[in-house]
Amino acid sequence: MTPDGEPISLRPQTSAVLRHLAEAEGGVVSKEDLLARVWPEVIVGEDSLYRCISELRGAIGDERRTVLRTVPRRGYRLTITGHSGLGPLSREPIRFTKSGNVQLAWTAVGRGVPILKAPSWISNIESEADSLIFGPFYRRLGARARIVHFDQRGSSRSTRDVNDWSVNVMVADMLAVANAAGLDRFFLFGPSQGGAFALAFAARYPERVRGIIARGTFATGWKLLGDKAQQRRYEMSRTMISEGWNASNPEYRRFFTSLLIPDAPPEIAREMDRTQARAVTAEVQLANVELQSCLDIRDVLDQVKCPVLLMHSGGDLAVPVERAVELASALTNCDLQILEGDNHIPVPGTHGYSQFMDAIDNFLNLHA
Repeated sequence: MTPDGEPISLRPQTSAVLRHLAEAEGGVVSKEDLLARVWPEVIVGEDSLYRCISELRGAIGDERRTVLRTVPRRGYRLTITGHSGLGPLSREPIRFTKSGNVQLAWTAVGRGVPILKAPSWISNIESEADSLIFGPFYRRLGARARIVHFDQRGSSRSTRDVNDWSVNVMVADMLAVANAAGLDRFFLFGPSQGGAFALAFAARYPERVRGIIARGTFATGWKLLGDKAQQRRYEMSRTMISEGWNASNPEYRRFFTSLLIPDAPPEIAREMDRTQARAVTAEVQLANVELQSCLDIRDVLDQVKCPVLLMHSGGDLAVPVERAVELASALTNCDLQILEGDNHIPVPGTHGYSQFMDAIDNFLNLHA
């Protein structure tokens, strides 16, 4: 709309560019992604994109380029302070519940279909919904769902001094939080090893689970597969954690950041470095890595009957895509979606992230 309230007419391609920039929620969208998404079946030059960008700037009066910014050598960023087309995110207070002798901190964001997030890698529920990497996920999904998430045992506001690490206790923690949040039948969101915990939960409590959304998931740790490359990475991971996880210099934690989000812009990578240090100690992270390396849920996969959406980046550096293919072939009701890019965690502003969110929307449209 113009300042006088008159509608602004945009060409379809320009409208599509605006939509994709807005979906990134402040993230940088590369020229390559915009060209591929706006002109998916047509070969066009960058001049077509420049024309759309110029038209957008003229339509919104952005002669100084403070709203639609060009990020040199990376792409474009749409920054509209204080505005989100998705509206404000509904938030609940942080609460606590017990699982055995462990206290778990949990909260929920959004309204709508219930989704319980399984524990994974690190968590910090105080900052996740506002973070550069996870915030857009919660804002978009929270527009249609109530997402219950909690700090994994040993992490952030949950009990940090923990000795019991297994798939069984992770499932027990999920059940405790689901009951505390008043969830009856719900969807599960399982990122990385959290997908394995979600599958194990569905096998044990099928009457509670409506469906599973998982990404970057695997069913078997490297120690059970004899993967030499993964063994070398495991040994390097232990060294990096032992030597420098608790240090103020992020160099050691950056090793994991580079594995998880290699395509992330610097500001998101720095945020991940800080979040990892704040969430867990070196001792807890060593236990977490050990659990991943020994994880094995193959014996329960045939008991999972609910629909499963399994998403995996084709170039995932942390978990090879072959692991997703193996897992999908063992499930009776699974839709495997291969995402573009190398990120284990989908990064806002990339094509893989848009594929990730679109796949979730389509899955919920079908099963919710």
